[in-house]
Amino acid sequence: MTRLIRSELIKSVLAEMDRVWGPDGFGGELEAYGWLQEHFGITEEEDVQWQDVLSDWAGTLAEDTTDLDEDEKKQVTAFLQDDSVVTVFLETLLQRYKSSDRTYSR
Repeated sequence: MTRLIRSELIKSVLAEMDRVWGPDGFGGELEAYGWLQEHFGITEEEDVQWQDVLSDWAGTLAEDTTDLDEDEKKQVTAFLQDDSVVTVFLETLLQRYKSSDRTYSR
């Protein structure tokens, strides 16, 4: 997969997140994670993977993974280096966000 495809998918997911979460964005609160899983089928673990993809894309992965141990860092790196897995992950995430027109109300 080219970085362009990954970039386009990331931008599409970000647009859907803006629609769903509004101007305040997704804060990662327990209640919001429950709502996200209930209405879009997205788990907290999948959101953490999304954050890794986003950090990698933004060039901040090294500083965003300082709290991980070496095995966890290796897992994140292996995931991010497998273009086909990341593409499927992003396509699935995008499809789930598009599966409902619900928006989160605070």
